[in-house]
Amino acid sequence: MITDSDALKDAADAYVAKLRTAGVQVTSTHYNAVTHDFMMLNPLRNTRANKSAVAESTAALREALYAPQTPTTGK
Repeated sequence: MITDSDALKDAADAYVAKLRTAGVQVTSTHYNAVTHDFMMLNPLRNTRANKSAVAESTAALREALYAPQTPTTGK
């Protein structure tokens, strides 16, 4: 999660580009008008940005961790 006002935004965007170039599946989402570590700040827990970021992160983790497994043939 990247915020548009984040001092590390350019570095994060460059890292995302390098991951994509390396063939890594990556999702980059920009959140406007929030601070760098907004998901970790308790006073911001009920904001629309935080709720959206938590839902997006949870969905991505659920998909990655509980995706249907392809059976191996054992050969």
